[in-house]
Amino acid sequence: MKITKILITLSALVISLNAQQPLQLKPTPKTVAWGYYDAAAPPVMRIKSGDIVEVQTLITSSPTRLEGAGVKPADVEQSLRDIYKEVTNKGPGGHILTGPIFIEGAEPGDVLEVRIKSIKLAIPYAYNAFGPRSGTIPEDFPYAKMRIIPLDAKRMVAHFADGIDIPLRPFFGSIGVAPPPAAGRINSAPPGIHAGNLDNKELVAGTTLYIPVHAPGALLLIGDGHAGQGNGEVDITAMETSLIGTFQLIVRKDMHLKWPRAETPTHYIAMGIDEDLREAAKLAVREMIDFLVTEKHLTRDDAYQLASVAADFDITQLVDGTKGVHAMIPKAIFVGQKGNDDTITLERTVCFGTCPAYRVTISSDGAVTFEGRQYTKTKGTGSGHISTADFRKLVSEFEKIDYFSLPDRYAPGTKECPRVVTDMPSADTSIRLKGKSKSVAHYYGCGNSGVLGKLTALETKIDEVTGTQKWIK
Repeated sequence: MKITKILITLSALVISLNAQQPLQLKPTPKTVAWGYYDAAAPPVMRIKSGDIVEVQTLITSSPTRLEGAGVKPADVEQSLRDIYKEVTNKGPGGHILTGPIFIEGAEPGDVLEVRIKSIKLAIPYAYNAFGPRSGTIPEDFPYAKMRIIPLDAKRMVAHFADGIDIPLRPFFGSIGVAPPPAAGRINSAPPGIHAGNLDNKELVAGTTLYIPVHAPGALLLIGDGHAGQGNGEVDITAMETSLIGTFQLIVRKDMHLKWPRAETPTHYIAMGIDEDLREAAKLAVREMIDFLVTEKHLTRDDAYQLASVAADFDITQLVDGTKGVHAMIPKAIFVGQKGNDDTITLERTVCFGTCPAYRVTISSDGAVTFEGRQYTKTKGTGSGHISTADFRKLVSEFEKIDYFSLPDRYAPGTKECPRVVTDMPSADTSIRLKGKSKSVAHYYGCGNSGVLGKLTALETKIDEVTGTQKWIK
């Protein structure tokens, strides 16, 4: 009887251990997408949310080119030779991406959480190359050059040249989902709302990437392995190599994002992507502000100031068509913040005149905090209380206008602001509900028709329910 119990226990242990083993996806002519992201691409693997997958990726170069630069034929992966020989369905980009992976339950509007659990080298070399029409300053280098760089997996360094060893920080240059179906097949080179070729050197093992989902199943693709890279990737390539990564993929129904974000063990990362570097920087600032408002419950003013004094803004890359800027803010500065309570906020700004400027915050327990700034009777902080039923009524007002699907900004310079009247005030609203956060900036000079009128009504309702007039007049 005891022997039987032991055998049953051991069998259960073996089953449990097998269940924890990651699924595996290797690159073959049938399991890669060459040079594109596409919502119509058939998935090569289907998994459940929470599954762990080991994905192998290939170096972005041809066997002929590698051998011509000095790589021994025996060191060129057979899978790379097979793909170059057999794959004819190619997109406009040069990356050989492994996938797509269909994650069950992922729908447009969700967020795919990509936990990067481990990354290891697949080959003992990398390359760096530039060409006559590529890089940041092609006018200075009107020719091509390719360098093979030996990789030492034991010492975790790349031997660039005599006397120059570079510490390895392997990461995947391209981790992305399918774009919206209406976009069709897109080039794998420019990053965007689908993430893709971010070339963000911070996406190493231990980091989590959050990507907005645009197509059923998300359709995740991974590739463009880098043994290391400098911010900017100025000559157009990093230390390009083949990598093997282990990922846990989780569908997040409680998150709403317009652009990718990331999180390291020590920092939060916001990203801005645009063809114009200055616009990319502006977007990174706005994304960081939005994170601080929705996740850390700061006012927009305070978030802007905190971003200036505590966040580092770096050029991610300059060479992928759309340029990247990413902002990193240390987690250690947020001491003792709760961050999980359901809250609603309304923040009004001054106008050309005496429009009252203030911020009111309502917690799910009914606590109301008023912060008077200008043209209010109460300067500084006031407090009050509403019933939990009234809080739920306010939540229903947000739901009535499908708040979480609205654009983040109705402001001059955006398509949501068809006409502009100057010197008008703004009202910024935000809600955090069951871990899901959203904020909308509303400039009154954009008009008051359609959804703008509904936003105005929502803002007025918040004032009425919380009784802000007692602090204003």
